[in-house]
Amino acid sequence: MDISLQILLLVALLILLARGLGDLSARLGFPIVLGELLAGVVAGPSLLNVLHWSWFSAPASVAGAPISVAAALKVLADLGVVVLMFLAGLETDVVLMRRTVGPAISAACGGVVLPLVIGSAVARGAGLGWPEAVFVGTVLTATSVSITAQTLMNLGELRSTAGSTILGAAVIDDILGLVVLSFVIALEPRSHSAAGSGWAGIGMTLARMAAFFLVAVGLGPRVVKWSFHRAKKLAGQHVVLGVALALAFFFAFLADALGGMAAITGAYLAGILVGFTPAQDEVLREVRSLSHSFLGPLFFVSIGLEIDAWALGGHWVFFLALLVVAVGGKVLGCGLGAWLGRMSSRDSLIVGIGMVPRGEVGLITATIGWTSGLISPQVFSLAVVLVLITTLLTPIMLRIPFRQSKLAESSPAEAALPEY
Repeated sequence: MDISLQILLLVALLILLARGLGDLSARLGFPIVLGELLAGVVAGPSLLNVLHWSWFSAPASVAGAPISVAAALKVLADLGVVVLMFLAGLETDVVLMRRTVGPAISAACGGVVLPLVIGSAVARGAGLGWPEAVFVGTVLTATSVSITAQTLMNLGELRSTAGSTILGAAVIDDILGLVVLSFVIALEPRSHSAAGSGWAGIGMTLARMAAFFLVAVGLGPRVVKWSFHRAKKLAGQHVVLGVALALAFFFAFLADALGGMAAITGAYLAGILVGFTPAQDEVLREVRSLSHSFLGPLFFVSIGLEIDAWALGGHWVFFLALLVVAVGGKVLGCGLGAWLGRMSSRDSLIVGIGMVPRGEVGLITATIGWTSGLISPQVFSLAVVLVLITTLLTPIMLRIPFRQSKLAESSPAEAALPEY
């Protein structure tokens, strides 16, 4: 079967599965995104393993270059997460985010320090050497809030105090995580050839991040304003959407290529900048349709496709210990940091839970450790499953504080009802 036909068939299958399980999840009172994640688990190596069906695993090439259906799906998923975080930026209440910058900083710091220290200690106690143990702790510091952002959108809470704090803390967490990663790599001689040269690598990392933020914040608003001004003179339909997506992809590229950061950070900043333009409402409406109907579900399904429950082997005790640290470290570290930043107990809990998923940021960190020789293939497999399980758990956990809040709000009204 031709590669393009394989991709068309696979995408159709995955979107239908995602929509079906998303609807079932909503009917059961859970976020739609949970069903989309479970669709990937069902289709992945844990159950159906569709990517190894003969229809989708046949070798193919385009213009003489080998290509696989899995690689094509990965590209679509990467586009999906960029569009999703661009949408999150569009929906961000910047005024509210400015008010929550203090709690965001303290939450990010708590969410990096606690998982790093406890995770390293647990890995060391399991028999790993200190370099490998510290890197395991470094993987646990990562945060990717794409799942959280989608869940909060579905709940109508993205513009809440907790939602704004989570998004701000995620950007700060990304910066702190990169700094920690650079230090760990600098202190491990084996990794220099793959990831930089000692302390010079740390300086280069900081310089690249500073360069990206200088360009994004200094020139970004002018570029966005000029782009939409020119878009008004272009003929055709949905021109504004095309320009907006081009800006999202360009900022995502700059964040990775120039700043060495996650591409979603650039897309999120692009969304914030576009949100200041008169085109915000039009772009928001059209990007929502694109993300919720096509690219978003593919991204969430692709995460589930990576989960292989059978890869844990005989390491269940070690895995469960790390999972407790991965979840508890973020909930306690970020939640305590937000609480010290004078947020309410409920909002602090939401911030802590919202920072739990590691997503593609955690996968990138784990891959760097594996390719640099810092962690073994077995530990890498455990880290991948751990990253994906935390991503899967977050929509379920976020439901708890919101459900309790609704019960608390309804109780006074119920108490006022007459008794018969």
